[in-house]
Order: sequence, then C-alpha cells, then structure tokens
Amino acid sequence: MQPGLEDKASEPNIIIICKVYFDGTEKDFDMAFYCALTEGDFSLKASVALACRLAKKLDTELIGVSALPDPARAVMMTGVSMHGMMVASGGRLAEGIKEAQAEARGYLEKTFNEVCDSDDLAADQRSIEHHVGLPTEIYPRVSLLSDGLITPHECVTSGNEHGLAFESMLLDRRQPVIVSSTDETPDLSTMIIAWDGSPQAARAIRLNLSVLRAADRIVVAQNAQKIDVEDRFGAEDPKRVVDFLKPLKKDVDVRKFDGKVASGLLKLSEDLNAGVIVAGAYGHSRLEEMIFGGVSKSLLRADHGPALALAH
Repeated sequence: MQPGLEDKASEPNIIIICKVYFDGTEKDFDMAFYCALTEGDFSLKASVALACRLAKKLDTELIGVSALPDPARAVMMTGVSMHGMMVASGGRLAEGIKEAQAEARGYLEKTFNEVCDSDDLAADQRSIEHHVGLPTEIYPRVSLLSDGLITPHECVTSGNEHGLAFESMLLDRRQPVIVSSTDETPDLSTMIIAWDGSPQAARAIRLNLSVLRAADRIVVAQNAQKIDVEDRFGAEDPKRVVDFLKPLKKDVDVRKFDGKVASGLLKLSEDLNAGVIVAGAYGHSRLEEMIFGGVSKSLLRADHGPALALAH
C-alpha cells in the first residue's frame, strides 16, 4: 500500500450530486415548465391553464416566456427610392414598435397572472421572462433543460415565427413540445399514450415523463390494424410500455382501436375524457405528411381535441 493511501481512502472522494427517483417522490433537480406567451389571436388562456395545472399537480415552477424582436431589427426601411437606394426614416418607427411591445408585454403579463390566479397557482411558483429575439431563437434555448414548453394550439399550424419555432424545436432540435387544446379547463386525470413501437413514440414517452406523472390514469392506445403481429422483435407490444411505467405507480391499461389512427385516438380521448395524448410526431417524412396527410397533421389540426405532448 502506498504511503498516504490510508488517509486518502478516508476522504469523501465520491460526491452524490443528485438523487432522482422515477416516481418523483424525491428530487434534487429543479423542475419547471415554460409557457409560450404569444401575442395575437391565439388560445393563450387555454395554454396557460394547461401549464398552471401541470405545475400545480407536480409542484413545479411555471415560467411564462415572451419573445419579441429587437425594435431596431424589426424596423422596415421606408422612404423614397433613388437609383436603388432607400432613404431610411425608421427612428420614429422604432419608438412606435417599442411602445407597442411594451403594451403587448403588459397584456401578456395580465393574462398570465389572471389565469394563474383563477387556478390558484401560488405567486412564488410562477414567474415571467421577457426576451428580445424571435421565437425560433428564444423558445428552444430557454426550455432546453426544462420539463417542457407549452404552446397555444393555433401556433403550431400558423405560418409565422411561432409555427416555425414549433417545427424547429420538434423536428430539428428533437425537443419535446406540449401543444395545448382549446379547452380553458383541461382535465389531466386521464392521459393517452399512442403506441406503435416506433422510436418517435418511445422518445415521446421518455421526454414527456414529467407530463405523465401528472396523470392519475394512463391508457396505452394502439391501432391493431397497424401492428405487424409477425414482428419477431415485438417492439409494438404495449406491455413494454406498461412495464416501463410501473415505477410511476399509476393506473395503466391498454386499449385497442380500429380504423384511422388519428380519428381513433381522438374518439378514444373523447370517450375517456382524456386531457392529453402523448405521441410521436411525424413518423413519416415531413414532406410526405404535407402532401398525403398523416396522423400528426390530423391531430394538430383537430379543433376540439386534447392537448398533445409530442416528440420526434
């Protein structure tokens, strides 16, 4: 034994950084949900209500986040064109944009706090962050290590910066996104997992475990007509999901359905009064789904469906 080794052995060389239990009974990580505060004609109150209920059920922090562009960057050049040159007169316009943004932030804060108050979410459990930049820049960065970003339903199908941010987070960065329903009183007691054995479905479950922890009952839904019973790997077997979720200590059962996948899931969620569907998004190529349609597109465009906890 080398000299001094006895002394070193008595030193606490191993440091326990954190303890994380799958059922969430004890944790040293700070959990938090981010809620996109979007200006415009979006179902903001419904998305904040969903975020509040998730935060309250899980005793986590809720952070409302807005992303508005730099006024100087947003100024459009105006004036008279002379030989291809444009005379800029954007000083006053920039001031007008600043004033409009201050008004927008005030409205977003007021709406956020009103919904949180109505859901009895404690003041010390919520906060607001206002960022300067585009949603495509801000949302992925601030929510990278969070439990999820909740976004209003209409944002995901809009062609503006909010829709681009959703697509970028989901498809390019492979971050989970929680799309709220249009229901301002969402029920989280029952959630559905759309399971087909695909990598997208598996990632959706793992990346949305925080969401699933808020449920009392979890239903693993599967379209029997879309499953290859001859698959020797058996990835589609819903029992794999049931076993995986056992540490959550939830009531988990399996439901089969026939017909089209999206309509079957929406019908099942209506029958069970499920507030959330956890699903893999865009199992086919984005272009293929745009041209021919698909489950993801149908679910996202449903006007009265549940919230969607997605991953790709």
